[in-house]
Amino acid sequence: MDNNEWILYCKLGEIIEKHDVSALKLSEDIDHRRTTITDLIHNKDMENKRIPASLITKLCVYFDITPNDLFEIRKRVE
Repeated sequence: MDNNEWILYCKLGEIIEKHDVSALKLSEDIDHRRTTITDLIHNKDMENKRIPASLITKLCVYFDITPNDLFEIRKRVE
């Protein structure tokens, strides 16, 4: 299996839109850097991103979701 064919995709952009929450409000509410939140929303540099377990936990608790709701593996589209 060629791992370069697959990417980790964060669905945070879809989730905040569904909950009508801005990146700034989310950042303030969970006390985490807005730039990191924005990177996750836009799936910026996900191959090199280190996402702390504490941030994943905060996001899951905030939105009452599981990590499986937050992330998925997608086939890379070039």
